[in-house]
Amino acid sequence: MRGIAIAIGLAALMLIGAAPAPAAHHLVKVREVFPGTVTTPAAEFVELQLQATGENLVAGQASVDLYNATGTQTNTATFPANPPNGQSQRTMLAATSAASSMFGVTPDLDLPPVDGLAPGGGAACFDSTTFGPLDCVSWGGASAPTPSPSGSPAASIPDGSSLTRSIAAGCATLLEAGDDTNVSATDFTLTSPTPQNNSATPAEAPCSGGDNGGADVEPPNTRIKKGPKGKVDADTVKFTFKSTEKGSSFECKLDRRKYKRCKSPKKLKNLDEGKHKFKVRAIDPAGNRDPKPAKRRFRVVG
Repeated sequence: MRGIAIAIGLAALMLIGAAPAPAAHHLVKVREVFPGTVTTPAAEFVELQLQATGENLVAGQASVDLYNATGTQTNTATFPANPPNGQSQRTMLAATSAASSMFGVTPDLDLPPVDGLAPGGGAACFDSTTFGPLDCVSWGGASAPTPSPSGSPAASIPDGSSLTRSIAAGCATLLEAGDDTNVSATDFTLTSPTPQNNSATPAEAPCSGGDNGGADVEPPNTRIKKGPKGKVDADTVKFTFKSTEKGSSFECKLDRRKYKRCKSPKKLKNLDEGKHKFKVRAIDPAGNRDPKPAKRRFRVVG
């Protein structure tokens, strides 16, 4: 019996040691989108770029999602593994087999070989089961809201061209927080396609010292100030919360629903009887989301 107990203990330690590392990819941005060509419409790619070191922990938790002009999802793929290089400014390439052949580059994420993007209008997004929708770009005649705000669409994409994020703001040689205004028409311009996978050495460099050229990449902390906990005998509750960084906005969610923009105080109405979990996360002015949202559990009783 003692030998069995020791074996069980060792197995438990091995399972603990094999536990996955916490995900970090909330500072990844869409850098370039190519919707294919007239002759090869399925030759599509979406290039992502790390805005800080260690943001390549995407395995099983982050996806690239494509949409048509009316907001219908047309293609999606989830990273099966973490690309090996996690330095700031590294790229991660999602591409179809047709795009891989066209440009002679091996993708870090294989997109299903379908025509999922229309040059005249659509959207491409980077999404996360851990952090929610993180970044989107839209263009042309795109008329539906995107999971992450993308503002006014960029121009339609001419045959043979791609949309590429400008990094001119702040440090003009580095992708940083100021390069993302959540307005596609402002953030993206038409260029020739230049897909880069995770093995490519980035050309971007800090303007002055530091891994991120002085850009704010530190996420805020969120704290619930007031709100119910334990048993509650009402179907309406109210939470107040704050961020450690001034000027932050917030996203809230209840139970298994998706995060949505919210303000403090947040009132939840018409709650069903039973257990509930409320979460809130702050987003600072630089776009950094709190990776560990504040949460509160409570139970509505009759």
